[in-house]
Amino acid sequence: MIRMDLFVHFSLIPAVLITLLLSYLQRRAKHRHIDDNLPLDQRFGIIEPANFGSSSRNRWSYGAACGAAATTVFLLFIKGYSSYFPFTTPVWANVFVYLLSALEAGVDYYPFFACLSTRHKIIGSVLGFCYALSWFCVQVVYIFDCQINENTHFSKLIPLPSLICCLFLMGHFIQIFAKHLKGYCRAEFIDEEEPFLPRHQYNYVKNLLKARTDEATVAKSCFAKRIYQWDPNFRFPLRMIVTSLLCLICLYNFILVDFYISPKAVMRLDHIILEAVNKTLADKTKRSLLILKESWFYSTFPAIAVSVTYIFHVMACYRTQIKSLFRGEKKYMPLKRPPAVLAASIRYTGYQIAFLLWGYLVLRILCFLVSVIIAFVFVVPIQDGNGMQLLEGIGYALLGAVLMATVIIVQVLASQFFFLQDKLYPTDQTKPLAINNRRAFQNFSYFFLFYSAMLGFGNCVLRLIINVFLGSWLFARIDRPLFPRGYESIDMGYCTWVGMLRVDFYHTHPVAVAFCHLLIQESEMNKTQAQTAESPPPDVLEACQGKKFRTKWWLMYTLQNNPRLIMDRKQRGSAVGTFPMGTEDLESLMISTVRSRKLQIKETGVPDPVQSKGSEDRST
Repeated sequence: MIRMDLFVHFSLIPAVLITLLLSYLQRRAKHRHIDDNLPLDQRFGIIEPANFGSSSRNRWSYGAACGAAATTVFLLFIKGYSSYFPFTTPVWANVFVYLLSALEAGVDYYPFFACLSTRHKIIGSVLGFCYALSWFCVQVVYIFDCQINENTHFSKLIPLPSLICCLFLMGHFIQIFAKHLKGYCRAEFIDEEEPFLPRHQYNYVKNLLKARTDEATVAKSCFAKRIYQWDPNFRFPLRMIVTSLLCLICLYNFILVDFYISPKAVMRLDHIILEAVNKTLADKTKRSLLILKESWFYSTFPAIAVSVTYIFHVMACYRTQIKSLFRGEKKYMPLKRPPAVLAASIRYTGYQIAFLLWGYLVLRILCFLVSVIIAFVFVVPIQDGNGMQLLEGIGYALLGAVLMATVIIVQVLASQFFFLQDKLYPTDQTKPLAINNRRAFQNFSYFFLFYSAMLGFGNCVLRLIINVFLGSWLFARIDRPLFPRGYESIDMGYCTWVGMLRVDFYHTHPVAVAFCHLLIQESEMNKTQAQTAESPPPDVLEACQGKKFRTKWWLMYTLQNNPRLIMDRKQRGSAVGTFPMGTEDLESLMISTVRSRKLQIKETGVPDPVQSKGSEDRST
């Protein structure tokens, strides 16, 4: 039987080897001091696993790489480090062990990202395919080995998303290998580097420069009006795609754990309660337990539906808020220093997963309580024959609510028609906030003072119930604060969301990216023009070089015939200037040079070109 904990530990060996190999192939941009001591040739560069902020290419492949690691992340969330480190530690050391477990999981799955992002696509695709195939085979064997356990179906279904992601990665690596091998055989260069200015951001800026059309006149479908409208000039960054996939996979695993644990816990609780109660109360207790069990079971489905809806709704909220930031609308955003903002963006994916899972649990408890209240307040009295009393109580409650609403409506109508002054202009939509009939208004306020105190008590209870309900309902959403305005910085989830938005805003603003793209193009154009201006044409260069060599030869010939001219020349750190000589020494040096030259001409039989040229000139 395969032990997944041992496989996770031993996977560090190939993971480190693959990472080192790809790092060796990655050249560093700058020459370091270590290259002078070791023959590295600027190798062992830092590998970038993925650009989570602004990358818009291969988003689903990187999402599949994260999905392959989702099972390990989920087990760390549920079981902690005990799922892979079967030993006990002191309480104070748990933080370090959790950190060690997370680092190990990161190293195990790092080759997937490194093989996707490397420039050496053929080697990266081969290594990535082999590594994904090993994880796929081990998990398949682990699923079939778990059939001997009692939790067969549970163990089979947990690794299913990771298997699908591994299959997707294997297919993608095969496609990369075939594509680049074909280009290599045809000697074609395949450039897959992401452009500095993506196409959708270019179109966004181009549309800003066009004349705006009235959006009200554009026909929209019902889906586009009420749910979501497709924008071709916007693409979600890699971080949002990865976060959504991880949330879906972790929610799927969490639901499986819930379905596995809940029946056992309910049966155990049922057994304990039935043993504790008397036989006379056994029938009522069984009915109550049945209501509790059915309520707990059926509360699963609305909690699942709301949680899945939240995942896609957060994506829509991201697009809405980031586009509002692009337009310059920065409202209700807590201000923090850049280090805190950048650190918050790093924590976003993990926080979103944790808040979603806890939000699902809170939602299920809330739906369970609502269903229990409905069952015991409405269903059970009707079954016991107390339906008329129930209707009577509902009628009294509705009558009190209608009277309270009537009083509030009367106050609003009295303020509208009796206590407010008339409109200043006929075209005004509302009356000005100016009091008319002041004495009547003061008496009206006095007599409603005591009734408002009693009304406020009921509204206070209603406010508390609504806050608890909405707080539990929106607990999983970190795109909006749960605290009132002015206290948003206390909400760590909302601060994480805002930090991620601000980082994406500063690094992916289409206008800023287009401006930097234009600056880079202008800089490259200036460099090209400067290089063209500095380098003369080839024919001019050859002519200049021939003239330069001819001038130096005539200089040498003149100094050989007139050695005394050497003393009158300007010395520029040469041997003569560095070690000064006398005139006799210079003459002896030049005479020895001339003699050696004449001796060389006699031995080789090659005439001196300068002397032959001079003799021709004298003859003419």
